[in-house]
Amino acid sequence: MTHHEFDNLSEKYLAGNCPPEEIAILREWSDLHFGQNEGNRSFASEAEAMETEQLIWDRIQSDALAPKERLWLHNKWLWTGVAASFLLLISVLYIRKEVSLLPESQISINGVETKNTGHSQHKVTLPDGSKVTLAENASIVTAEDYGKETRTVYLSGEAFFDIKRNEKMPFLVHTGELVTEVLGTSFWIRPHSGSKTIEVSVKTGRVSVYAADISGGKKKNGVIITPNQKVLYDTENRTIRQDIVDAPEIILPHPIVSDFQFEEATIRKVLSAMQNAYGVEIVVANPVLEQCAFTGDLNGLSMYQQLEMVCGVVDAEYEIRGTTIFVTGSGCNATK
Repeated sequence: MTHHEFDNLSEKYLAGNCPPEEIAILREWSDLHFGQNEGNRSFASEAEAMETEQLIWDRIQSDALAPKERLWLHNKWLWTGVAASFLLLISVLYIRKEVSLLPESQISINGVETKNTGHSQHKVTLPDGSKVTLAENASIVTAEDYGKETRTVYLSGEAFFDIKRNEKMPFLVHTGELVTEVLGTSFWIRPHSGSKTIEVSVKTGRVSVYAADISGGKKKNGVIITPNQKVLYDTENRTIRQDIVDAPEIILPHPIVSDFQFEEATIRKVLSAMQNAYGVEIVVANPVLEQCAFTGDLNGLSMYQQLEMVCGVVDAEYEIRGTTIFVTGSGCNATK
């Protein structure tokens, strides 16, 4: 059995979902890999193992983060194996620390921190069933009061969020002084390596992104973004810039499939189909250009490749201004 298989099996055990035959396999594997000699032990003594067991169970299996019914690992080597196996991927600790939101301010956080110390992505399930996928070296702190008035977490590093919708309880992600607020959606948060920029991009739903304001004022430095849009936050200058994601995806619901094959269709019709498919506003500056005819198959091309092809046919150009695409051109011979 590989470490990955052992991780999955031990998680089932902790959740109380293992049948007797799987428990036997888990026990046999842990005895083999963690009980052969003293050098393989994850803890210096049984007392240390029991103390760590108590700490983790008190936090991981609290009402907020785990099933209410506690499961005890009676075999000390099984417990040692489970703990050591988890540490290969993540570390979970109850923490209290000061987090700086603004240069002149700090807030105190009480909660459970999960850190991905492995080399692959790790999925974390929050108390309400929302999912967070942590990239390598990323960590998330689930606030102690999660689910009471808000669902608040604190992120360091890159993560993908798939949040269960709850209109009465917003979900807040604090990334330094940047706050991402949603009711239920999926989105990415990515710090740009080597720069002081944080990127938030939306896959589904709507996301409100703003800079923290400790003054309590009603006016916030923020924007709302929708699928295929992103914001770039400059942590040094505290500025927010809206943009279109690098690789827009079609957002039409299944089983609806957009057909991008056109025969003598007006540019207005072609661009309208693209706008509906990607949810990105496309503005044609010259009304005459909208009446130009286009024939071609745009299926299988990315949004930007489609734009290049359409503009090339009617001798037009496009440019991106924030979250809007502007198409400019003098028109076409067919309309003169």
